[in-house]
Amino acid sequence: MNVLRYKILADWRAAKARSLLAVVNIAIGIFCVGTLFGMVTLLLDRMDAAHRRSQPSHINLILRGAAEPELLSRLRAVPGVAGIDTLTPLSVRYRQTGSGEWQNATLIVRPDYAAQQFDLTTLESGSWPGSGQVAVENLSQNATGLAAGATVEFDTANGPTDFRISGVVRHPFVKPPKFGGQIHFFADRASAASFGVADGYFRQLLVRIVPPYDVETARGVAAQLRNLLAERHLPVSVTLLQDPEKHWGRPFVAGINSVLQAMALASLALASLLILNTVSAQITQQTDQIGVIKALGGGGATVAGLYLSEVALLALAATCMAIPPALFGADWAARKLLALFNIAGGAFSVAPDALAWMIGGGLLAPLLAALPPVWRGAAMTVRTALANYGLGGDFGGNRFDAWIEKLGARWLPTLYAAALGNLFRRKARLLLTQGVLIVAGIMLLVSTSLIASVNLTLDNEMARSRYAVKLGFSVDQPAARVAELAKSLPATRDLAVWQRLPVEISHQGQTLRQTGSLGLQMLAVPAASTLYRPLIEAGRWLADAGERELVISADTAALNGLKPGDNVDVRLGASRQSWRIVGVYRWLAGNNPAVEPVYAPQTTAHELAETGELASFALLDADIADPAGEDSYLRQLKDRYDSAGLTLDVYSTEAKLAQRRYARNQFNSVLGTLAGLAAMVAAIGGIGLSGTLTIAVLQRTREIGVMRAIGAPTPAVFRLFAMEGLLHGGLAWLVSVPLASWLAQPIAERLGTVMLGIRLDYRFDYTAALYWLVLVLTIAAIAAYWPAKSAAKLTIRDCLAH
Repeated sequence: MNVLRYKILADWRAAKARSLLAVVNIAIGIFCVGTLFGMVTLLLDRMDAAHRRSQPSHINLILRGAAEPELLSRLRAVPGVAGIDTLTPLSVRYRQTGSGEWQNATLIVRPDYAAQQFDLTTLESGSWPGSGQVAVENLSQNATGLAAGATVEFDTANGPTDFRISGVVRHPFVKPPKFGGQIHFFADRASAASFGVADGYFRQLLVRIVPPYDVETARGVAAQLRNLLAERHLPVSVTLLQDPEKHWGRPFVAGINSVLQAMALASLALASLLILNTVSAQITQQTDQIGVIKALGGGGATVAGLYLSEVALLALAATCMAIPPALFGADWAARKLLALFNIAGGAFSVAPDALAWMIGGGLLAPLLAALPPVWRGAAMTVRTALANYGLGGDFGGNRFDAWIEKLGARWLPTLYAAALGNLFRRKARLLLTQGVLIVAGIMLLVSTSLIASVNLTLDNEMARSRYAVKLGFSVDQPAARVAELAKSLPATRDLAVWQRLPVEISHQGQTLRQTGSLGLQMLAVPAASTLYRPLIEAGRWLADAGERELVISADTAALNGLKPGDNVDVRLGASRQSWRIVGVYRWLAGNNPAVEPVYAPQTTAHELAETGELASFALLDADIADPAGEDSYLRQLKDRYDSAGLTLDVYSTEAKLAQRRYARNQFNSVLGTLAGLAAMVAAIGGIGLSGTLTIAVLQRTREIGVMRAIGAPTPAVFRLFAMEGLLHGGLAWLVSVPLASWLAQPIAERLGTVMLGIRLDYRFDYTAALYWLVLVLTIAAIAAYWPAKSAAKLTIRDCLAH
């Protein structure tokens, strides 16, 4: 046993470079697995924990106007209500001291920060706001640089007024500014009057139902609360239900990471294939030693145990190398993504399942990969082992090989024809090496095609959105006044006014289930306007001929088994009628909380709702060429409407180019991770190719000696192996491009559904295919350099003595 142990150590010393390559390759695969699995576990656990700590409300109702405090007692008496908290979100204008530009923001007034019940706002630093003070939300603080002690000027009911920032707070439902979220400030009831809010009045209800939580029970309680508010002429514009145990962002994270985890496991499997090549090379080089071991009485089990022990040591070294950086990488990645959801990272922690995957996969995968060559070596007879000269292969025995020889002889110089034949000489090894390079190319091209598909989808949506700016109003405004102010700007070319209306839709006595996380709202739109029309997937757009027609989202139609031509019951205002679905549209909603639109003809809706011609939104077309012009135009609009006393809603006021940028930002994190994985797999492929060519040098050492003996110069030997490496790269490119074009579309559809809530318009990135050709040839050239150089340095004596 001691002799075998010494042999293992001798093998390590004799092939240090090859062993190190194998360890690094396996470590890369283990790192990918540990980082991604750990990131997902830590992310979901911390998201759910932060969600529970915030004491989330079960029902969130956002009102269209302010409600008096006396109404709370009636709301709390509704059966099933366990508790109610209130707050008031306001659209405000602010500017930093010394700045001349007003900016729109959201101010949230909570009556008493010491007595919060649900959706808790937590203090990060400084102190809670008091009279003449506001607190800034931490994401807003990061975006603006505002800190405790700074002074901010607000446009209040009493004119411009300075407020001191008392501290930095965190709120669980704030959209990041990089994704289009607004700047958020927080105030208490002492400052509410300055912003026109009467003492005790509120505009948002945070409700918990009697436990246990059940989504259908919550829907029923929400309906009772909406009816009670409607009786007091306080319609609800948004209804949000949330599970108190699971964070609202969990589906987004779980969906994208299922793809990333599969790719991480693939990278470990591909990295382990290098073990197969390494052990094959070692057994090829040591067949005479295997013969001696067997001649001295060693059996197949002894030989198998010897080489599997060496593989186990390589795997153990790789696992020990990969675990620490993977654990820290998982924690770091989780913190980065948690910041997008406005969640603190907390203390460093380890994901047990990721550790298990790394240890189990890191040790078992290489051993499984090594079994075929070890089995082959263990099964060798003494005669076969001692008679092996390292020659041969599996090339030349079929029609394909003959075709390759004929192709090389006709079209290539002799040296390059030999390189082409050597490429297919050992087909099993060729498949393994190509597999790694092909997967790297597929991952890279899938990533770039995802980017291209996202951009195409957003471009198509922009083409359907022929407006430059959409204005939203906190309170519905007279449509004529809205149009007059918009047209007073010379840049305005066209305008369309929409009105949102609270609506309840049912089919066969059952309330429609919808995909919008904040419920449904009817948008009464001028059907003839072309400033925006959603993509109609079935049926047609509205005709606006006095008919009761609806266009609903395709997802909601599928969820309820509806199609164009079906009738549904619609409660609009005090009346309920039968309406006909004439079309279904594709909804670009994303995974942010959103109210799902149901489009209806404006004239019909106005007649039935009896609200008059009011504007909830205004779509403006303008002469704008770039983001700077868009910002300038939007600023002028805000100033014009604010001066007229028509307060804009910061949540629904948006510029088209900016919204495209925000939607694109949502993909950056996952696309960056995909690109990183592709780079790691490409590195594995390069190392694997280098190992393959090193094995080829070992196996063809005597052939190299024959070539040198008949006059082959050193550069010719170098070019032979370098060309073989480049042919590997070229073949990998030829195979990976069509496979990537085939696989990218379903993956793009999956990520589009998860991240944007729609099926992406697919586009394969052919420019990236050219970049991949340059990259894979570069990898192949680098990987082939050292084996080719070592082959070129061999003398005739070294070769024939091998």
